[in-house]
Amino acid sequence: MPFVVRRKLVFWCEFPLKFRAAECMLSEIGAENGEAMPQKKGWFVIALSCFLAGLTVIAISAVLADSSDEQPPEFYFTRLVYRQNPIPHGYFSRYTMAKPAPYHCPEFGGRNFFPPQGWGWATDTPGADCKLMGAIHRLTGQHVYPNPNYIEIMDPDLFKYPFAYIVEPGQMYFTRQEAARLREYLLRGGFLHLDDFWGLEQKENLETELKKVFPEYSIQPIPLKHEIFHTFFDIDEIIQTPNEGQGCRGGRTWEQPDDIEPRVYGISDEKGRLMVVVTYNTDLGDSWEFMDLACYPEKYSGYAIRVALNFMIYAMTH
Repeated sequence: MPFVVRRKLVFWCEFPLKFRAAECMLSEIGAENGEAMPQKKGWFVIALSCFLAGLTVIAISAVLADSSDEQPPEFYFTRLVYRQNPIPHGYFSRYTMAKPAPYHCPEFGGRNFFPPQGWGWATDTPGADCKLMGAIHRLTGQHVYPNPNYIEIMDPDLFKYPFAYIVEPGQMYFTRQEAARLREYLLRGGFLHLDDFWGLEQKENLETELKKVFPEYSIQPIPLKHEIFHTFFDIDEIIQTPNEGQGCRGGRTWEQPDDIEPRVYGISDEKGRLMVVVTYNTDLGDSWEFMDLACYPEKYSGYAIRVALNFMIYAMTH
């Protein structure tokens, strides 16, 4: 597949507390020819190096969804559209939600923004996608695609996007063709983050479907010393981020009693590059979606954005 090689001017910024004037340095990043994935590593570092650890997400203000910048976005938060598992299990629907029409995120200005969401692959969207990209743009100045980017696994455009996200993998199902396409995508340099599933039954479904993609690999715990936890922020502990209701009520943060500990798993290729990252027994998606809900603790939403930023930087530089 052809790809574009170009040189990119990148602003590296440091934002003082409360977003007073940023100090920026302009540097030129050269792309190397011969990479397998378009957009990836062409600008080498996504330069999302600008936001303060522990900062409250209330700072998402005045981010316009429709950018007037004519330059193409440098990062897309790409959400994969998967099929619902046809085998009845748990409380999940057997029916796959259809891919909706393109959604344009509204302006961020402190007003309530909790739009209706879907189910299965569409859980938490569009709110989570809009707010996460709004936060990254507001706090880093990086030119990200501000709207949800929904891609079906068999869509050839999948290879345009080095970062992909799946929510609720406890109910996903891959056909043989979809598994082969995901395998090709990941081995060519793609990165997949799977999030928001709880307990041993949902974990078993995830492992079953990923075995279709990589029968030779199993998910393995990622140690906290791994580079992905230190690409920008130092993540020194795995925090269980609860859903919106539990976060606002307080108390327990787990959902299924048969396994309550949060863990981060991964699958690496033969060279040690993480292709798949799995955030288990945690709900980063709700932490993004409800980051501006007054009752949802900043402890969780701030952590979730820091983890997402680390994952994004890793995906775009490896």
